[in-house]
This record gives sequence, C-alpha cells and structure tokens, in this order.
Amino acid sequence: MNVEKLTCFHFRNYETMSFSFVPKCIHFLYGKNAQGKTNLIEAIYFLSHLRSFRTNQMDSMIMHGCNEFCVQAIVESNHRKEELKVIVDHQKKHLFRFQNPVKKYSDFIGIENAILFCPDDLSLFTSSPKNRRRFIDMELMKLSRTYTSTLSSYQKLLKQRNQALKQSNIDECLVQIYLDQMIEVQSVIIKQRNEFLNSLMNKARELYPFFSNEKEEIGAKYMTFIPIDPDMKSHMKEAYDKVFEKEKRYHQTLIGIHRDDILFELNENPVCEVASQGQKRSFVLALKLGLAQIIYEKSGQYPILLLDDVFSELDDFRKRQLIEKLPRDMQIFITTTERLNINWNREVRFYDIEKGRIKEVLK
Repeated sequence: MNVEKLTCFHFRNYETMSFSFVPKCIHFLYGKNAQGKTNLIEAIYFLSHLRSFRTNQMDSMIMHGCNEFCVQAIVESNHRKEELKVIVDHQKKHLFRFQNPVKKYSDFIGIENAILFCPDDLSLFTSSPKNRRRFIDMELMKLSRTYTSTLSSYQKLLKQRNQALKQSNIDECLVQIYLDQMIEVQSVIIKQRNEFLNSLMNKARELYPFFSNEKEEIGAKYMTFIPIDPDMKSHMKEAYDKVFEKEKRYHQTLIGIHRDDILFELNENPVCEVASQGQKRSFVLALKLGLAQIIYEKSGQYPILLLDDVFSELDDFRKRQLIEKLPRDMQIFITTTERLNINWNREVRFYDIEKGRIKEVLK
C-alpha cells in the first residue's frame, strides 16, 4: 500500500499542499520543530483512522482563521487506485471515496492502512486500560469488518442495558434480554482480541532482539473478567449473576469487555514497573513492525509506516538495526530533525519542511 499523492487544505500549518510520493520508498522529512513534519504524517494517519494521534479536538487541526480543513489522497492498494477525501467542519466529518459520499465510518477506516510510531506511544504501558483496548480495537477494526460490527453492537447493547438499570423501577426481564445478547457478542470479541494479541506477540518476540543488545523476553496477557476457554458464555452468566444486585444499586453494568486490559511484560514483570525508556521504545517498535507483518500476511500488502521522531534516544546501532528491519516493499515516512549518516540499502527520498512547505532535496 502506498500514498501516491497527498493534498491538504487549511490543515494545521498547511494552507495548500499537494505532493506526490514514491511507492515502496523511505521518505525522510527533515526540519526544525514546529515546521510541519508531524502535521504531514498526521494527515496520512487521519485518512486511515479518522482521528488524530495528537488531539481529540478536531477544531485544533483547522488552520487558524479558517472554518474547515480537507485532507485527500490517491492511494495504491493491491494494484488499485483509491481516491479518498475527508472534509472536517464544526466537529463533523464528511467522507468521500472516488468523490462519492461515504456514510459509515466503518466503510472508510482502513482503506488506507497506516501504522504509526510516535514518542507518546511509550505511554501505552502506563496510561489507562482504555488506551490499550483502543490499540487492539483500532487494528482489529481495520483488519475485520466483522469485528467492527460486533464491537459496535456491544457498545449499543451496553448503553441500552445501562439505561435500563438507571430506571427507578428496573425491568429485570429487559435487562436480562440485553445481557443475553451482550454475552453472545462478548464471546466473539474476547476470542478475537485474545487471538490477535497472541499473534502480535509471536511476531514482536521475533523482532525485539534486533532492537536490544540484552537477552530479554517480552510478553503480553489479555486481562478479561472470565477464563478464556470453551465455556466462556457460562462463565459470563455466572459472573453477571454474582454482581447483579450490586449493578442495581449502582445503576450501571459493572463488568464486561469495556473494562478489559492488556498486561505487557518484560522478563515476566510488568513493563510499567521494570522497563527503561529504551526498553519501552524497543518493545513498541517490535509491536508496530509485528503488526505490519500480520497485516501483510492477511492482506498481501504492507501498510504505510509512519515513524515520528523515531530516532530520538536511539544510538547508531539501533538506528541501523531499525532501518535494516524495515521491509523493502513498505512505504515509510520518517520525521527527524537531524541528518543521518547511514549506508542506505534501498531507495530513499529526502525532503525539507519549513513553515508548512515541503521540498524534495538531493541526498
């Protein structure tokens, strides 16, 4: 998968920008801070996820003094051209594919599949469980339309059950109807999340030694409220029966996959307790490249890889290791403030970015 052309209007500090990029190539985006390097990869990421990795406030992405922004791209996917466009105004997204409106987010997310590494990813190990669930859910949503619809069904049922529990006279039959449906969809979600995590960690374990000089073992456990076995539905029913009286007092659903977590481990200890910043960075890089490999095996093509400030705090050895491990058939965008003295073994392009303008430069 490749972004062949990217166009932005009134996006961050890009008033008008349109640029073509080379497929299966590493693109180095040079520039001082606050010039627009990260803004460019944010635009590519936004087309993939319909959200920013930097903010939840879409208005903050609109150029000062403007009312809307537009990001569009021509993407090559499995030898087909895709024309994608998103216009955002007043917190509303308008989606287009080949200039035709797209009504459902699920029909748009993942058409352009991009994976991001940024410095904030190191907080994956220390932030709230919500962020770790989102990490898993966003990738599964891009890989599986079934997962997207199943998760959406669960969220709707959870909201309906909570509303039923909030009534002054609780209709226990209605609450049970919602619960029976929730148990069905949760068994699917738990299974998919767990299988995906196991597959991801198998890939990450193979890659992690390339980013570390130490003999270390990495792992991850999916933490849910029931044992993961063929009797999951029975376990769920028992668990909900035990907390039902408490749920009636608190007027909300107290257990479920909306509270699940992932425990990342280094040498069988929680990463958040024992890992250095360098070890966390190596762990995240192994996860992201492992994810790229899973996508390749499932779809037959690599996603676009976005690496924001990835070389910060990496020594020359790890920089070389990272470049060597990047698949040759993958299009990659790397932001950096420093010129790199590395022997390239593949096609690369270099760009200077200054005040919202991009210019290709010779090596």
